[in-house]
Amino acid sequence: MNEPTAGGGFRKVKRAQVVGEPVTIKGYSRPFDRRTEQAPAAVTSSYALTRGVDGDFFKAWLDQNKDLDAVKNNLIWAHDDTDMVEGFIKEHAAQKSGFEPVDPNNLPRGIQAYKKEEA
Repeated sequence: MNEPTAGGGFRKVKRAQVVGEPVTIKGYSRPFDRRTEQAPAAVTSSYALTRGVDGDFFKAWLDQNKDLDAVKNNLIWAHDDTDMVEGFIKEHAAQKSGFEPVDPNNLPRGIQAYKKEEA
């Protein structure tokens, strides 16, 4: 596609185009909601189960997002076998996402609490 440039003329640009229906992949640490179809394997964990995603689509998505921390750290993954999913969830129960709440009484090194009087 061509778009106009500031000094006159045009330049070629690539634009993303929607192909097919949108797919929502439920992410790590999705809150459990009893009104959803979330399977029992994920109830006691921070993993959310997404059903009905085309396998070829998801493989392509994983390949396109292989450098995403959530993919590299196994926070988003896929499997067809429910028993394997339950085993994976148990095996990775201590997995951290990096979005856990911070305990203000036990701050990580290099982080300090805001002090209003110093502002």
